[in-house]
Amino acid sequence: MIRISTAPPPTDPLGPVGQNPDTVRDAACRIVSQDAAACTPATVPKPTIPTQGTGNFDVIGTLLWILLAAAVVVLVVFLVRWGGQRTGRWKRRAEQEVDADPTDDVIEPRVVAIDWSKEPGEWRSEADEHRRAGRFRDAVRCRYRALVGDLARRGLIDEVPGRTTGEHRDQMREVRPAVSPEFDEAAELFDGAWYGRAHVDADDDDHFKVLARDVMTAAERRK
Repeated sequence: MIRISTAPPPTDPLGPVGQNPDTVRDAACRIVSQDAAACTPATVPKPTIPTQGTGNFDVIGTLLWILLAAAVVVLVVFLVRWGGQRTGRWKRRAEQEVDADPTDDVIEPRVVAIDWSKEPGEWRSEADEHRRAGRFRDAVRCRYRALVGDLARRGLIDEVPGRTTGEHRDQMREVRPAVSPEFDEAAELFDGAWYGRAHVDADDDDHFKVLARDVMTAAERRK
């Protein structure tokens, strides 16, 4: 006959216990490990949430970069347009210089010596008196002095008593080369009449008056 026992089983020495496994594991780790920090569980940092102030700084920085880029673009456009305008002005100036007639006389204001002791009109009146008296050589001399006085008052040559016709011609050739041929012819007629002691008559006096008129006409036309 089999007897069934209803008594509780004997107590299991390795049965469940009331201790925390993590606590037991940490204690064991401290026993076997010399570094206590090795037994400390790793901590996971909490994610940081950007604050409202940080977001504002990011927006301001972005705006500053945009403004800086816009300023650079504006500066580049300005420099390109400015350079184009200067290039255009230089080109137009060069074209004007090329188109300019090299024979045109460019006359700058000059300071010349003027003999105010006697006006050109007085010299011409004296020349007419010499002509009426038959002194044609003296008439040509006075007409030359009147011509020099007229040119001096227009700022072309100096009116200095004693200056030679060669000096007058050199000065005219320098300041108004286009008028130089007419003036050279008048000066040569005066030199031949006054210094060459050649025969001078009314025709020579008339010729000089025509030359003097041509010189003044050329001087006025070729300013």
